[in-house]
Amino acid sequence: MSHQKSILISGASYDALNNNSVLRSYVTEGFQEILGAGQVHQVALDYVIEGLEKYKPDILLMFGSCMPDDISYQAVKKHCQTHDILLSFWLHDDPYEIDYRFKVEDVADVIFSNDKWASQHYAHPHVFHMPLAASKKTHFRQVTDQYENDIFFCGVAFANRVQLIKDLAPVLSKYKTIIRGAEWPVNLADYVVNQTISNEKLIEYYGNSRITLNVGRHFDYANNRFKLVPSTPGPRTFEAAMAGAVQFFFTESLEILDYYEDGTEIVLFDSVSDFGKQLEQLFDDPQSLVKIGQAAQQKTLAQHSYANRAASILDILARHI
Repeated sequence: MSHQKSILISGASYDALNNNSVLRSYVTEGFQEILGAGQVHQVALDYVIEGLEKYKPDILLMFGSCMPDDISYQAVKKHCQTHDILLSFWLHDDPYEIDYRFKVEDVADVIFSNDKWASQHYAHPHVFHMPLAASKKTHFRQVTDQYENDIFFCGVAFANRVQLIKDLAPVLSKYKTIIRGAEWPVNLADYVVNQTISNEKLIEYYGNSRITLNVGRHFDYANNRFKLVPSTPGPRTFEAAMAGAVQFFFTESLEILDYYEDGTEIVLFDSVSDFGKQLEQLFDDPQSLVKIGQAAQQKTLAQHSYANRAASILDILARHI
């Protein structure tokens, strides 16, 4: 694809309903790195038609969630057909909202799904797997051996996470552990606090904790037909790695090995005993923590930035223009 191609990036849902709208700025940044700032623009969904009329792009990429019931893409589809604009979607909440995939199957020229397993369940001829990623500008931190905390986790208290934290309590209680997020049970442990953390503060925690726990969620909004289990790691995996975090990844899908190497770039565990054993080994060898954090960061810079994803998307879309 020529670098003269232009792209407009919009939300797939309204920003007021989307807690992850900040991700769109990372996507835009990635495309600008590949195409140049003058060829890439972004607008909220509320202004997508105005944006199409103003910027006259070759490609419209609608990024986000298509779940809200009051969203229709028919007017966007009509405008794109009239003006020969390729209409693509990059959905970032699969498989949790996959029952709403019909909304984009009816209008999209090309669909990208953040989840590899979910991408195989679309009724559309042009569906591709495209994981989320990390932003060098936002998430990069210099890796050091100076830590304020031993163990860190941040996330909503979905039932599977609460159970794992309970199971790990004999180990977590031995160290300076910090667990933050919404909806955690009261009095679960003194290191568990119901507190949301800003994105900026989150990156600081990644950098100043010896290890960062990585535990996926088991909670679906619209995944009733196929009951799909997610296979692809979410964006925080890549963001933490960009910050140089040493991630202890609770293994539910071995797809993580497509992105990071176990033992050198990330640490996989599947039991309490495995967690405790690997934790002690690494804490007894501080330089190994630095090496893993640096290796994870270098892999992310090389393969898992939003510029990497933008280049892959543009290569795929070139076949359809």
